[in-house]
Amino acid sequence: MVYPLFMQLNNSHANKNLWKRLFINHWNAQEDYLGYVLVERGRAVGFLGLMFSSMTINSEKYKFCNFTSWVVQEDYRNESIKLLLPVLRLRDYTLTSHTMSSDTYFIFKKLGFSDLEDSLVIIPPIPKPGGLSKKHQVTVNSEAIARSLDKRNLQIYHDHSNLNAHHILAQTESGQCLIIATRPIKKNLPFAHLHYISNLNIFLECIEKIRLMVCLKLKVTALLVDKRCLRGREIPQSWEYLLPHPRMYKSDCLKKDDITTLYSELILLNL
Repeated sequence: MVYPLFMQLNNSHANKNLWKRLFINHWNAQEDYLGYVLVERGRAVGFLGLMFSSMTINSEKYKFCNFTSWVVQEDYRNESIKLLLPVLRLRDYTLTSHTMSSDTYFIFKKLGFSDLEDSLVIIPPIPKPGGLSKKHQVTVNSEAIARSLDKRNLQIYHDHSNLNAHHILAQTESGQCLIIATRPIKKNLPFAHLHYISNLNIFLECIEKIRLMVCLKLKVTALLVDKRCLRGREIPQSWEYLLPHPRMYKSDCLKKDDITTLYSELILLNL
């Protein structure tokens, strides 16, 4: 019913089977719906996709509602807000939108949403002395990863194990870091987008080996990391890329540093 609307999004990498992933409750969320449809005489003229999930942050469980797509036929654009209003009435949810256009950014800003992220850090696999130190272990897409994880990270691992995701574990004598990544194609080049970094200190300690091993194993040009995830820390031989439109969020209880791009269409659709 709504598939013809997705053709307006001009996503050359998405086909019908890929869009179907938006209509599956992948994480057994208690909410029994996946969005709202605007209907005129039995025909879908608008759609707002929603993706519900929950995540434990600082030992407390929080509920999320992520916007997966908002598309309305041109003749019905003045009715678009009808799709959004029921979502704005949700209580105790953190709302996120990771794929913005200039129009949606303007509307969300007016509705009190805040900027979540405006830049990606690009980390190419530049060799560096000591980059393959035996003190650092980096494992990519091995079943052994799950056996090393604590309860919280094991849940995140399992939640993304049947999706278009790759799992990386970096280990040192002082700890470990689970990384969840996808392999999107941008400007005809493959990248590894890191959506989750469980331990920033271990990640930075192992970054030289991570940048080499992940690029080699996944056959990608470079790593991509949301700038906020680095919390002001700089990585040598990297640079920033400004997103066309900032990602956005609205929350009464979480800061933007608490929010990841897990449980989102960026992973489901490999964007």
